[in-house]
Amino acid sequence: MYLEKKLLVRDFLAEPSPEADLTGFDCRGEEILEHHILGIIPALREKNMVVVDDTGKPLGVLVLEQVVERLVDIIRDTEATLSAVLGVTDDVICMIDNQENVTGWNRKAELLYGIKCADILGRSIHNFFTNLVVTRVRREDREVYAEYHQPRSDTHVLINSLPIRRDGRVIGGVSAEKDVTEVIQLNRALSRASYQVKCLKEAIEKNEIKRVDPFGKLYGHHPRLKSVVDVVRRAAPTEAIIMIRGESGTGKEVLARAIHEASDRAGKPFVVVNCGAIPTELFESEIFGYEHGAFTGAGPRGKPGLLEMANEGTVFLDEIGELPLNLQVKLLRVLQERVFYRVGGSRPVSVNIRIIAATNRPLEEMVNSGEFREDLYYRLNVISVEMPPLRERRSDIPGLIYHFLQEYCQLYGKNISRVEPGVVAALISYSWPGNVRELKNTVERMVVLAEKEVITERDLPKYLQEHALTYDLPRESAPSDLSAAAQRTEREIILKALKDAGGNRTVTARILGVPRSTLYYKMNRLGLLKGNKRFGGQQK
Repeated sequence: MYLEKKLLVRDFLAEPSPEADLTGFDCRGEEILEHHILGIIPALREKNMVVVDDTGKPLGVLVLEQVVERLVDIIRDTEATLSAVLGVTDDVICMIDNQENVTGWNRKAELLYGIKCADILGRSIHNFFTNLVVTRVRREDREVYAEYHQPRSDTHVLINSLPIRRDGRVIGGVSAEKDVTEVIQLNRALSRASYQVKCLKEAIEKNEIKRVDPFGKLYGHHPRLKSVVDVVRRAAPTEAIIMIRGESGTGKEVLARAIHEASDRAGKPFVVVNCGAIPTELFESEIFGYEHGAFTGAGPRGKPGLLEMANEGTVFLDEIGELPLNLQVKLLRVLQERVFYRVGGSRPVSVNIRIIAATNRPLEEMVNSGEFREDLYYRLNVISVEMPPLRERRSDIPGLIYHFLQEYCQLYGKNISRVEPGVVAALISYSWPGNVRELKNTVERMVVLAEKEVITERDLPKYLQEHALTYDLPRESAPSDLSAAAQRTEREIILKALKDAGGNRTVTARILGVPRSTLYYKMNRLGLLKGNKRFGGQQK
């Protein structure tokens, strides 16, 4: 028993009044003071008591009415204390009597099981639950601690349960349940996730997962771009050297990275060597590395070159046409033997690398003029592809605009819903000497500076506004005014987008960056809806 009050006789002893007549009281010695009060209640029913010391001096009296009144107060205090305990705990508390009727039910129990105190108190617990621990504990007179239990199909608890004993006999049972349903559910979710991770890991090891298409980063549907991708897709799994030609900004490095990621070297280093950006006097040390003391300022431990850093991976030789002649022969030797020496070193270094080169210069003319070694040219020009300039695949511009718009809206936290057709017309009409890179930078500028949720012609750079009408129109009579020119350009843009989308107007609207309602309005105004015309596909 862990309660402070022991209900001893001394706690119920009252001072006798001076005028009280104690002659009719049963006289007891002070040894009775340590007895339990309930043990003398039968005697008090016969006669009130006076407790005296060894000298016969009265220490106090026990009057039945006063003792009963005091016991009632203690019972009420105990009831209030028990009620507070039931309310303050985070555990579900349930108490039953010997008939297994519910005698205690706290607020946490109401919340967990959805059963109000008024509905369950005084009723058999079997009307509400089955397979109960508290009833088993009462019947078997044993204690249970931290036992997992599932009182309902959707509830999981850890339970402590004890029989309620008085004078050595069981008069009921009590249980305290800690709700661990959320913990169990989280554990099951974690187990499922762990199993899925294990399966994914095994699938990856067995190459059973289809990787994201690396060439998906080359946005566009133009036949020339598709032709390039088709060639390099077939060449990517091999060790063949690939030469990528094309103007600056056409995406040569993007294509080279896609080739690397589509090869067996994916996940290994991809090292970019910009042959035109490294000073001639530093080129050898940057490419081949150097040993300690190779030259003034060389590090105490030397330094591996870019070729060593790319071991097992891919080296992308960008702007290969800018490589000086004296270095071309050294590069040729590396391509032939895959062996080189560090600057100041005498130990050969072997590397296992795949070479991809790129240039925007006419190498054939450079070979004829002696600016580029013929043997290196043929060594590099095994598989050659040319990235088309953006001006030669204008049909891809609306899709690129939409892609870059989404990318930069997310990056800068903007919510731009559409681009005015006039803006798209201006972007299509421009010649784009900087190609895709210039278009990407232009879209970023417009997203950053746009003040509204619509990009208008006012958001265009001034030099682009001047090119709004240079888009190639059908060779018909020239437009007589600005409005007619803009309308004809808009019509051509929509027709081209419809064709690229296979006639699907939802996709067309997304390509153009406008709502479907706007697209329908413009198609109707331009006479593109007459006769329910189809454009090679479904109208949606």
